[in-house]
Amino acid sequence: MLRNKFLLIPVSFYLGFSTTAFSEDEATPENEVTLTEIVVVGEIIKPGVVGIMPTQGGINDAAALLRQVPGANINSNGPLSGIAQYRGLFGDRINVSSDGANYKSACANAMDAPLSHVPTSLTEVLKIERGIASVSSGIETLGGSIVQETRKGEFAGSEKTLIEGKASSGYNSVNDGRYASVFINAANQNHKLRVGGSHEKGNSFEWAEGTNIDTRHERNASTFGYGFQTDDHEFDVGYNYNDTLLSGTPSLPMDIIYSRGGVPTFNYIGNFADQYEVTAKLQYQDIKHRMDNFTLRGIGLKTRQSDNTARGFGYKFTLAIPYLDGELLMGLDGDNIEHDALITDPFNGQFRINNFNDVNRDRYGFFTEWEGDVADNWGLELGGRINWVRMQAGDVFASTSKFTSGGTPINAPAKLQTAFNNSDRDEDNVNVDLVAIGRYFLSPTLDVEIGFARKTRSPTYQERYIWVPLTATGGLADGRNYIGTTNLDPEVSYQAELGFDWQEDAFYFAPRVFYRYVEDYIQGTPTTNNAALAIDPNTLQFTNVDAYLYGFDAEAEYQLNDTWKVGGIVSYVRGKRDDTDDDLYRIAPLNTTMKLTYETDIWMTSAEVVAYSRQNKVSSFNNEVPTSGYTTFNFRGQYRPQLQNMDGLEIGFGIENIFDKGYRVHLNGLNRNPLNEDTAIGEHLPGNGRNYYVTLSYDW
Repeated sequence: MLRNKFLLIPVSFYLGFSTTAFSEDEATPENEVTLTEIVVVGEIIKPGVVGIMPTQGGINDAAALLRQVPGANINSNGPLSGIAQYRGLFGDRINVSSDGANYKSACANAMDAPLSHVPTSLTEVLKIERGIASVSSGIETLGGSIVQETRKGEFAGSEKTLIEGKASSGYNSVNDGRYASVFINAANQNHKLRVGGSHEKGNSFEWAEGTNIDTRHERNASTFGYGFQTDDHEFDVGYNYNDTLLSGTPSLPMDIIYSRGGVPTFNYIGNFADQYEVTAKLQYQDIKHRMDNFTLRGIGLKTRQSDNTARGFGYKFTLAIPYLDGELLMGLDGDNIEHDALITDPFNGQFRINNFNDVNRDRYGFFTEWEGDVADNWGLELGGRINWVRMQAGDVFASTSKFTSGGTPINAPAKLQTAFNNSDRDEDNVNVDLVAIGRYFLSPTLDVEIGFARKTRSPTYQERYIWVPLTATGGLADGRNYIGTTNLDPEVSYQAELGFDWQEDAFYFAPRVFYRYVEDYIQGTPTTNNAALAIDPNTLQFTNVDAYLYGFDAEAEYQLNDTWKVGGIVSYVRGKRDDTDDDLYRIAPLNTTMKLTYETDIWMTSAEVVAYSRQNKVSSFNNEVPTSGYTTFNFRGQYRPQLQNMDGLEIGFGIENIFDKGYRVHLNGLNRNPLNEDTAIGEHLPGNGRNYYVTLSYDW
């Protein structure tokens, strides 16, 4: 039968964060494998899922953890505005959840992307499904699924109260940045009460040729919660609050003035008759966000301010029962979110663009999934999901007299406004997802995985309801103006994947190859709308095209002896449109991270090489700019003094970009800030210069 004890497989430490992968194996004397010792915080994760446990490093942005996962990366529009990317897909194509809640960006340009709500210092683990995401992992998982688990603490083993927690702080020289965080949990065997908070602040990042203006940032985050458990039931209520203050996003037309709000959550898990497991997750979101183009950039010819809100709730209920030689999981999930956005000129009360008004995007899902044994050494996962996505938008308004062409007022906005308000804006999609993944265990140390999937995604509210040429595009950051198309078809992806996990006594290797074809891929193409062209002759319109993506990624590690190991990851993806000879926008080039590590109980030091090739396969429709390749070198260290009653003390230090290499990051947005003298308008934002960092933490 299929082996059912989890086998922990060690992989490399990257950028000061430990990465651990998991697969299954049977615990029998004849096939037992001796593995490198690792510490796993949180739950054991099923095969194919990578878990990243934050440790000491020079950054406090949870999105940056994605760079440690093969195939994953981030689209950075600012120091706190990292948008998740996986295998060439990004933004709303990827399901991102935190403690069961799908945070929605209040900002129409995703300045407050989902992973910006909880910093690294309050994150317990970041989990990423490699390859095909299970249907149970989220409602729309066309591009993959990412789960952020925040710190919640543990129950004690007796009635005696246990006090645990962690305090941490850090400093970065490259932006004079600093952060401090504390988390405390008080618990016995039935109750636990937790509280935590974090503060971080930094100036604009320096790089080899100057300063990346304006990339200052400031963020406060806090968490509260209470948990209760009995032998068969566990309840947890929590509240995460984020208050992002003045923070720069130079690749967008405005900067963050504030983004604040809280997300209360309720989670329940119960076991009945020793074989039925029931879970329930509920959450509510109310986020307010303001941005403008003059607080950090100075008063210009066009002063703009935008106020955005996102309000809604979500839920997920599941029932797991034994069935055949495995487990059958059935569930209901959904969320309802309302967006509003208003653009004004604080110095001219007559200017007003109601660009998103009473926009609703409601999702209702039902799924069923079975995972178990089908033959000796064979495992199978089968899943199906039906989603109903319902979208609506209210009437819009603009002070049309303020739109000019060559200084002459034009009536094009009035035409667009009238056309939008008279159009049918109610859209309903019924989408079907299917997943089949087979795993064959060739030996106790080698298994092969093959998977096929059909995944779907309905358009975002920006893709449907931008009615006047704007850059409010969910963080594309290509400098182009867009309009939407209300009757866009959902994207339908067909994906195939092949990979294996090979684990010997001191060796681990896990490569994957994949191919994905996307019918009705949503991308901007030149519009034929004359009213929009009168405002901007280069306007793009979201339309359906066909596209495909393919590539490979892998991770590996070799334990040289008791104290030395070498490891690395490599990722490559190519994305192209099928209807024209054009590449997809914002695709990461071939990249690799290699690391040599020395580690004892007291010391850990590592030498790291990060290399990205040039990217000249770029999207002509987005006027995407090619970038050159680059290589940077980093050194990291950790010191864990063995002090009595303070064995949780840890000091981290390091130098990033040792040789102060100047380079442009292809996944960074294009500069829009005219004060950024070292980067031209439309040029990719640079990578950080040499950074000396030091961190201090105490875990008790």
